Amino acid sequence: MKDMDLLVCSDLHGSEEAMELLKNALEDDPFDAVIICGDFTTDGSTKYVREVIEAVNIPLLAVPGNCDSIAIAALLEEHQMSVHSKRVKLKGTMFYGFGGAPPSPHNMPFEVDEAIMAEKLRDAAVRKGVMITHTPAYGMNDLSMNGTHTGSRAILKVATEYRPRLALSGHMHESRGAEASKGTMFVNPGAARDGKFAKVRLSKSIKVCLCSL
Repeated sequence: MKDMDLLVCSDLHGSEEAMELLKNALEDDPFDAVIICGDFTTDGSTKYVREVIEAVNIPLLAVPGNCDSIAIAALLEEHQMSVHSKRVKLKGTMFYGFGGAPPSPHNMPFEVDEAIMAEKLRDAAVRKGVMITHTPAYGMNDLSMNGTHTGSRAILKVATEYRPRLALSGHMHESRGAEASKGTMFVNPGAARDGKFAKVRLSKSIKVCLCSL
């Protein structure tokens, strides 16, 4: 396994601010890959996603968010950037993941039952890899504005079983953070539309910098 520097972001929601964040961050530092934890848009078209893909000139891995359409998920597959329900090897490190979020009263475009989420994520999982999801694991960077945990118990269960070194997620804009638990570093970079992202150094140890532009 080679050392890797990752630019991690989530929740772009079709914003120009997020696009500028990506471009500026890539100009400022040398990264080995960009990881996007979903919600490229808010039920938008694929046009914005194509613009993001064109703006990134290094390997990009991503999952769709609950606000993304099936067409966006298909576009990521088409460009071989998706780790939704699959695994990808990059510089000796295995990345795997699952997008979307559990069903909600809002009936968003990409919602998946937790039982299916657990099954598909487990099928893709490898031990000591990097897990990429849109929804955070329950109890890990998942507090809502009223202080309740809103993460996925299914994702937490798979993380507990497979012990990824690094678990990346978004979704909860207000619960940005980096938290180590039982050998896994859980990171929520915050919302890119608000100028938030993370730099992650993946080596023998893991270093996380929560950044803002």
